[in-house]
Amino acid sequence: MEYHQSHTSSLFYIFHFESYTSSISHTTSNYILIYLSNNGYIFIFISGCLFSFGHGGEVALHFMMRDHGGFEGNGQTFRIVSRLEPFSEGYGMNLARRTLLGLVKYPQTLDLLTAKKSPEAPQRFRQLKASDWHPPKGLYNDDTSSINWLLAPLSSQDRELFQSSSEPSANKHLKTHYKSLDCSMMELADDIAYGIHDLEDAIATGVVQANDFEKHVVQKLQQLDDQWLQQISIQLTEQLFSTQHHLQKEAIGSLVNYLITAIELVDLNTDQNTTFTEPLLRYNAKHPKIAEQVLDIFKGFVYQFVIKQPAIQQVEYRGQQIVMELFEALSSDPERLLPNQAKVQYLKALREEENPHRVIADYVASMTDDFATKLYQSLFIPQDHTPLSWSNN
Repeated sequence: MEYHQSHTSSLFYIFHFESYTSSISHTTSNYILIYLSNNGYIFIFISGCLFSFGHGGEVALHFMMRDHGGFEGNGQTFRIVSRLEPFSEGYGMNLARRTLLGLVKYPQTLDLLTAKKSPEAPQRFRQLKASDWHPPKGLYNDDTSSINWLLAPLSSQDRELFQSSSEPSANKHLKTHYKSLDCSMMELADDIAYGIHDLEDAIATGVVQANDFEKHVVQKLQQLDDQWLQQISIQLTEQLFSTQHHLQKEAIGSLVNYLITAIELVDLNTDQNTTFTEPLLRYNAKHPKIAEQVLDIFKGFVYQFVIKQPAIQQVEYRGQQIVMELFEALSSDPERLLPNQAKVQYLKALREEENPHRVIADYVASMTDDFATKLYQSLFIPQDHTPLSWSNN
């Protein structure tokens, strides 16, 4: 069985839309990237976050699952679509192998990527330092059967290379090296959303200032050897921070168009001296050097002046505390506190000698920020209110 036949030409399109989340006070931008190959296939990739309180919730769940297989956002996405979604019995959304392969950014299990030396666990949740407990990027051992099914068509050589990672380290997690063609496109869509439209949202909400943008973005763009960048950077700050909405949209559209049209199809066997025989692994969508530098400049600015802002970090910290407290409470007496459907899955895991803690992590991760906050209040904050309405579906 093959994933797909090889191809020689392609077109890339990225469309922007906005999704509203409760974890941050402004909208979070996402992209749909559509890939059109010369044989007519169409693949759609959507970037987004699928667990409570974003990366703060991810760190919290990984800490609580540190002795039970860990937790990681990309691994949870794979688990959701391949196992948890109720479109089929036991197979999630029952997606084709190629679709699943496009979602797997890190094709190795967490146990084989975790640093040899773990930090000492704090005595109290409030002492947890997030930077000490970032998970490795990968999949769960609990989903080994799904992983094996996904990678079954690959030759043993391709699979070994595809799942290879950096050299072992005592204090740092290992990182996988490769992803599929479709996944490389999804990652580009995600990076463009993060670097460009999260910036647009930050400007609209007054989170970033024009002088910081001029210093940390425009001045760096002007140092790159690209005539178009030299030209657009002259008025870029004025347009993006203009009170005239159409000027902002024009500037954002120009940047997105630049980053889309710069995408190239790269043969890794030639570019990185790999030996893949499967075309979906051999070819990746990538930016050339200057376009990659441009996107890194924008992503770095968003990280420094938006993500690391104390107000945002305080929201993440609050979310971490809520997630850890909920996990601790639910795992203390699952048969009493879990809603009916989660309880059924928990008891099933016990009977079949699977990982019951994974069921609790699945349940907590599935909560919206608003529901998690209300459940926390219901469990821990005495007040006169009607009981929380549980969803047992």
